[in-house]
Amino acid sequence: MSWVRARRAAIGLLGFAALYLLASEIGQSRLPDRIWMGAHYVENVKLLPTWRALVEEGTFLIQSNILVDSIAVSTRRVVLGLLLGSVVGILLGLLTGAASRLEALADPWVTFFRFTPALALLPLYVIWFGYGESSKVLLIATNVAVVTFLGAHQGVRGVRRVYLDAAAALGADRWLTFRKVILPAAFPSILASFRVATGLAWVTIVVAELINAQMPSLGYLLALAGAYPRVPNMMIGLATIGALVLVFDLLALLLNAWATRWMERAA
Repeated sequence: MSWVRARRAAIGLLGFAALYLLASEIGQSRLPDRIWMGAHYVENVKLLPTWRALVEEGTFLIQSNILVDSIAVSTRRVVLGLLLGSVVGILLGLLTGAASRLEALADPWVTFFRFTPALALLPLYVIWFGYGESSKVLLIATNVAVVTFLGAHQGVRGVRRVYLDAAAALGADRWLTFRKVILPAAFPSILASFRVATGLAWVTIVVAELINAQMPSLGYLLALAGAYPRVPNMMIGLATIGALVLVFDLLALLLNAWATRWMERAA
């Protein structure tokens, strides 16, 4: 079934690429080549770059190491923020799920950060943590922690009562019950939230890298392409982030399959 889904996904991506290439060839002579920005017109703007323009721009970005270095820097920031946020969020979620009093204390803060966009926290994090790596990583970690917290909390709360009663009847203490019953039962919810948090981390990186924006970074590459503007650079930057999201999502799925391999799978 996984190979069937992979083939269908590949067909969908190839179909979208073919439609874009067709639209770019048709629109090459019909779309305007200048746009109004601020107080003046910008000439020679390719609104739908052809595959030749994308290949030329991609070749330049790769040969100059701009794209490779940007991928390395942004990936490191995402991984650090994802790990830090996941550890904090999962631990808090497990604690609040097991203790109702802690849940009441943490709920207002979770609600606040859950519905606060990363861009709104950007100035505050700059003041608190400066313009260095800390503010970028912590901004990602904050968004990740909220998602993983909710997944871990709901996972613990969703454990069936019959499992807890059976463990108590067999003489298991609270720690053994947590390790052998609660934690394994909460794994699917925790890993599902981790998968969502992985995608959210890549969404946040674009905002986080506007803090003291400089090369190399994928966020600044997109911001720089929008300022000039250079649509081929935007397309390549977006495609690169999309490809990295797919890779991280696949790794999250593999982790889920390995960690829950003891569970029965639906046909």
